Amino acid sequence: MFIGVDHGTQAIRFATSDNRKLELPRENITPTSVIRDIEEGLNLKFDFIKLIGLTYSMGDGITEITNVKKVRNRGLKAAGGAGRYVGGGTAVYDAISNSNTPAVVLPGIHDESNIDFRMRFFSHGASAEKVGLAYHVVTRYGDSDCILCDVSSNTVSLAIADSRIVGAIDAAIFAPGILQGPLDLQAIRDVDMGLKTANEAFSRGGVQKHNNTNEREKIATLALYVAMEINALQALLHDYSTQGTVFLAGSAAPMVKELVDELLSTSSVLLDPWCAATGCAAVARDVWEGTADIMGIGVDL
Repeated sequence: MFIGVDHGTQAIRFATSDNRKLELPRENITPTSVIRDIEEGLNLKFDFIKLIGLTYSMGDGITEITNVKKVRNRGLKAAGGAGRYVGGGTAVYDAISNSNTPAVVLPGIHDESNIDFRMRFFSHGASAEKVGLAYHVVTRYGDSDCILCDVSSNTVSLAIADSRIVGAIDAAIFAPGILQGPLDLQAIRDVDMGLKTANEAFSRGGVQKHNNTNEREKIATLALYVAMEINALQALLHDYSTQGTVFLAGSAAPMVKELVDELLSTSSVLLDPWCAATGCAAVARDVWEGTADIMGIGVDL
């Protein structure tokens, strides 16, 4: 039995290698009952789990898929950063780390990752669960060249060439999501004037910040930037002699799919909400079976 953990913006999702699923809203997770809630929700016992594929936040403090007992600071370079801190993901991570159940922590994609050197310009590209999402696409769909765009509270995209992650664009860099997005000129002014912190500006930088815009226009705006971000990564994949199939994930993906397909003159593949957790479970399974390289990411047990 293998479990994958998707540390999402709104909830923590768990998926097993035999297709059991559980979603726990981050606000409802209690540290003292995490293990029991997972066991009851998935109808299993931790004693029978061979390996857990765990993700936590940005994952920018590690570069390999690493034994949880070797990981410091939950795999982060530092506390804080972009996004809303609730505590549910921390409770899940600590409960698993403190248990006797074997677990590995997936890294995020960042400036020390084994990716195209040009994509290491920015400090952060994608959080750790996006690696699980990408592995699901590569293993389940058999697509070794693709672009994966996750559109929800924020928008994050990855480029994959020959089954290796070669680049990623984080929500703070390019396309906004529903709630979060990059800091534009006015946001920078607001931060400089002390009206909000940089994280507050990011957390309110999505298409919802324009209250005078109707929902149809917000979706059209989001779709345009999503298509532009995908197109940007297609420029990267051009150097790898491919363009790649487009995969869309995230809660907002169904809303933008038709417009994105029109803008890119393509037919994207829509993924379900469980793909990241399922991919993390697949990572755990393959690491257990001896795989030493997951999409260009090494393994440190």
